[in-house]
Amino acid sequence: MRQRNAASTLGILYRSGPAKMTALQRESGLSRRTIELILDDLMQSGWVTEVHSASPAARPVGRPARSYAFRYDAACVVALQLEAGQIHATVADLATEILADLRVPLPIKTSRAERLSLLDDSVTELLDTAGVDRSAVVAVTVSTPGIVRDDGMVDLPMTMPEWTGFSLSDAVGELFDCPVRVENDAKIAALGEKWSRDGEVQDFAYIFSDSERIGIGLVLRGELYRGRDGAAGEVSWARDLGLHDLVSPLLVDLADELAPGHAATLELVTAARAGESHALEEVDRLARALRASITLIAWLLAPEEIIFGGSLGTIQDLLIPALERELATNDRPLEVRLRGSQYGDASVLTGCLRMCIESLSDQLFTPAGMAAIGPAPIASSATEQAAAEAAS
Repeated sequence: MRQRNAASTLGILYRSGPAKMTALQRESGLSRRTIELILDDLMQSGWVTEVHSASPAARPVGRPARSYAFRYDAACVVALQLEAGQIHATVADLATEILADLRVPLPIKTSRAERLSLLDDSVTELLDTAGVDRSAVVAVTVSTPGIVRDDGMVDLPMTMPEWTGFSLSDAVGELFDCPVRVENDAKIAALGEKWSRDGEVQDFAYIFSDSERIGIGLVLRGELYRGRDGAAGEVSWARDLGLHDLVSPLLVDLADELAPGHAATLELVTAARAGESHALEEVDRLARALRASITLIAWLLAPEEIIFGGSLGTIQDLLIPALERELATNDRPLEVRLRGSQYGDASVLTGCLRMCIESLSDQLFTPAGMAAIGPAPIASSATEQAAAEAAS
């Protein structure tokens, strides 16, 4: 019972921010004495700190109200975005404030062993830059192209060599002493969009393209939909939709400034925005290529929105008006809104961090998880001072 109440109280502080004793009593339904004992334990374990007034002179006469806050700096989470051409690694505190960010080139022909070794080196460099130990990481999320099965196995019969038929979660799990979650990048990007507009839209399809391939992340009734064994949204294999070969000079290397085709693609996009006819013709051609699939998704799932991310999201100002003109020629107007990604290129990273926080919730805000995770990995200055005094 004590662990359950402690986990519940910690969850309240995480979600609400600093709170006074009376607010914690009201939210938790616990007595003042019980809350006091729980807070003493949480402060000793380093997860909670007492917040003092910045201006003592402003305090009212009498016993001052005590406030307590969750320590968002008590541990870290790591997001790893694996792509065909790079590794994007990020470490953040428990409020998802970025502490360090690293991008490392990753040649497509890199073997699995070399890719995992480079990933390990990237994590080391990332954490060294942030000044935190690997033991301070309490949750890790990895995004990858391809189908990610329910058991963490990767199924990717194209794009990256040797990147199929093995457990990526187990491989990355060897680098950390904490839970590791692995998910398809389009699904994670959809989760990032859901986080950006939490509660506003319950049903949407997120169409994610990285120039050469395309995937769909589905959020239905407010939850990420993975389908049977994680295969939902893998439309590259539904060739009649026309999405398996969605190649356009408007998209090639658009998101990668260091890629050889980036300059030419950016020039064409700029020309389209300037109204040049040859560039606008390519926008219209791309819209025609998307028409059948967008129509099918709109009528089959009837989502509130269809969202374009990745390279498609980058040219949303061009693509969406052209696509709306194409869709207007259907026999019946579609009852769906088209819009670009809220986070753009950062949607995958945002989704990774969101998954980390969900994993943290499963650990820290449940009785069993809290007992397993133990004291805060990163001690507060007050905790360190108390430990030093006890040692002396």
